[in-house]
Amino acid sequence: MRFICDVMLGKLAKYLRMLGIDTLYSRTTSEPKLLKTALSDQRTLLTRRTGLLQKKMNSPFYFVRSNNPKNQLKEVIDHYSISSEDIRPLTLCLLCNRILEDVDKNSIENNVPEYIFNTIEDFCQCPDCKKIYWQGSHYNNMYDTLLSRIYKQ
Repeated sequence: MRFICDVMLGKLAKYLRMLGIDTLYSRTTSEPKLLKTALSDQRTLLTRRTGLLQKKMNSPFYFVRSNNPKNQLKEVIDHYSISSEDIRPLTLCLLCNRILEDVDKNSIENNVPEYIFNTIEDFCQCPDCKKIYWQGSHYNNMYDTLLSRIYKQ
């Protein structure tokens, strides 16, 4: 499943990326360009724009009903029956949606706090924006918070 979120769904896009779900998002993309990208990239448009409901669209879309980003995530996961097997946490850049690459720890020494460098062994980096990621306490908190909300037993 591949998505593109409209300007009203920035947090949802970030949450989907946290779970490793390919999701495009831009605050500056116009509605016509958004629709064109959804069609050309074979993405499902996630929107909160009621005006799009009246338009005849050539690409699939889903109108997200909730205003709360965590509830929006659950809504999308439920609607598309995304299972825990479809989720690959911390594999996509939260800023630009690119697949993260493993990096040699020594190559990023000057780009992370000293404590982090001394206590964490594995790092990933976005090949585009160069943001560095690691599995610290925030990873477990993010994973637990999002997944416990989605996959309640």
